[in-house]
Amino acid sequence: MTEPIAVARLQLQRGDPAAAAELLGPVLAAEPEHVTALVLMTHAQLALEKPELAHEVAARAVRHAPGSAEALTALSRALTALGRHDEAIEAARAAVARQADNPYRHNRLAWALLEQGTQLMEAEHAAREAVRLDPGEADFRITYAMVMKQLHLPRRAQEALRDALALAPENAVARHELAAFDVVHRNPFALSRLARGMTGLAAALRADPRQQASRQLLDAALRQFLVYTAIIMVVFAYLGWRVADDSAVWARVLAAVAALAPAAYAGYFLARLDRVLRSYLKEALTQRRAASLTAALTLALLLTATVAPAGWLRVLLGAASLTGFAVRLLTALIPRS
Repeated sequence: MTEPIAVARLQLQRGDPAAAAELLGPVLAAEPEHVTALVLMTHAQLALEKPELAHEVAARAVRHAPGSAEALTALSRALTALGRHDEAIEAARAAVARQADNPYRHNRLAWALLEQGTQLMEAEHAAREAVRLDPGEADFRITYAMVMKQLHLPRRAQEALRDALALAPENAVARHELAAFDVVHRNPFALSRLARGMTGLAAALRADPRQQASRQLLDAALRQFLVYTAIIMVVFAYLGWRVADDSAVWARVLAAVAALAPAAYAGYFLARLDRVLRSYLKEALTQRRAASLTAALTLALLLTATVAPAGWLRVLLGAASLTGFAVRLLTALIPRS
């Protein structure tokens, strides 16, 4: 039975839980009380998003080996997946009590507490203890970063994520979480930061193409950039419309700014993206034909306003404000991929 279990463990490490479960099935059919096989099957079923089955298997492992810290850790994971957080914490604490010198037990306790969300100081202690016991494990640094994030200590979270990447440069989770700090912010003029975040998300996807969270956040960052670009156009077009009756010169100046400012804003941003991301942005724009055509119409109205007779300015700039606002709405409604 040793060889199938070893291969199943390897399959789990490779990210193929279905193959692991297929290997473990015959082992458990022959030896229903094989604790190691039950624990590995729990992890496989959790990866396959079958928490009820995972809980059933983990509970069997604990019944057969109530003193096994490994079985208790597996049970804690299954209980967390089922949303039974208090029980998950209790199981994780029991595992720590049995193996206080094992960093994985403290790491699991930190995650159980983190998922519950109300005992963050204990989670911080558990995560810090895991790092102390094994400072060379990147996953423990990531856990600590997630606790710091929940405690609203972003600098400490970012520092822990950078430490994790120093230990494991291709870690997709660390790349994603670090990039998220650059993408999820409210400053529309922090374009270098947004570009850095998008680059980090692209790197996370290259490290692990299955990272749907990175793909969704990358699309959200793209929408954020396009919405800000549209808002700049609308604001200056509206200001031009407001002054059109009083000063044709200022109205034409504002029309020119409304056309050129978004172009400068976009150019500054694009210059900070790598070639792959620029291609991604171009592809995204071509797929959003309605928003692209409306933006082109808005620019045409603004450019016409720079040379049009004074009597036309209010109509042209008013129309540009409305179509620019339509671009903003269409951009915000870009569906997630």
